[in-house]
Amino acid sequence: MNHPPETLSFLAAVKRIEALTQEIRRDGLAAFEKAEAAYAEVQELRAVLNARISELRRRSA
Repeated sequence: MNHPPETLSFLAAVKRIEALTQEIRRDGLAAFEKAEAAYAEVQELRAVLNARISELRRRSA
C-alpha cells in the first residue's frame, strides 16, 4: 500500500499499522531494511492519526 498516509481513512490507517506490525514481528532482523521501512510508515501513519484525533478533540471542546 503506497498511498500517502493523509489519503487513508482512519480505519484503513489502523489496519495498515496492524499489518506492518505483524510484518515486523514475523520478519524480525532477518529483513532489517524492510522492517525499518515498515516502521517508518507506521510512524507516519500514527502522526496522521494523532493529528486527526487532536482536531476532533478541538472541535468537540
